[in-house]
Amino acid sequence: MNVLILTDFSEVSDNAGRYAVDFLQNIAANFFLLNIHDFNFSKSASKSLENELVSTLEQLQNSVQDLENHTKNPEHNFNTILSSDNLINAVRKAQAEKKIDFIFIGAASQEVHQHPILGDHAYEVIRKIRCNIMAVPGGSTYIKAEKFVLPVDYSVISREKVFQHLEQAGFISQGRLTVIELDEDHHESMTKEFEWPQLSTVNGEVKTKYLKMGESQIFSEDLLKEIQGRFDMIIIIGKNLSVCDHFLHARYGLLSTLSNSLPILVIHECK
Repeated sequence: MNVLILTDFSEVSDNAGRYAVDFLQNIAANFFLLNIHDFNFSKSASKSLENELVSTLEQLQNSVQDLENHTKNPEHNFNTILSSDNLINAVRKAQAEKKIDFIFIGAASQEVHQHPILGDHAYEVIRKIRCNIMAVPGGSTYIKAEKFVLPVDYSVISREKVFQHLEQAGFISQGRLTVIELDEDHHESMTKEFEWPQLSTVNGEVKTKYLKMGESQIFSEDLLKEIQGRFDMIIIIGKNLSVCDHFLHARYGLLSTLSNSLPILVIHECK
């Protein structure tokens, strides 16, 4: 597996790197640490440019060293990428050249950077980059997730497609999944339970629950507070644009005003 970790050398991004290593602790992986730096290439800045370049490369190597010390898996390899391109172009280039399967990005809270939980950058990556992405809050430490919550809008994607995406991604094979449903008008949705072989039952016990919510319930502060206490991870299907906007939008989303401690796994349809 090839994994991209976005880093700006902050504690939030360092934490996302450690989380990535722990999340993939049993999987052989090539990790690529990407730092995007706005270098001044003008002739007048040539002296300071060299020092800035050396300093940035040293920080990248220090980040690699920290993760090499953190991992327990000898099949984890670490590499660095330094780019002066804009965020989306730099990520897309790394994704294509390194054949990236998974991206980890730190999710800064408004207390850290005075902007919403995912921040403008993380939200932009989630919406524009077609790759499985984990947004990791700065205060989140890795635990083996067993209770997952999946808000889904079936006006955009069918039940079959939702579970195909989950199965194709392969990140969840056991645990307890709760699906929160909306219909096309964001009203309460009727549903039949979908047979999900990995998650529907374990030893005869039903592991998949369905909750039917109206718009006022699913996109409420009370719901997010309840999610924080009941679940280990939030899952969102990338094609569910309305759910992404309501939860993750940097200005208008639910997570723009409330603190979130749960990692958010955004699953995109693979090409």
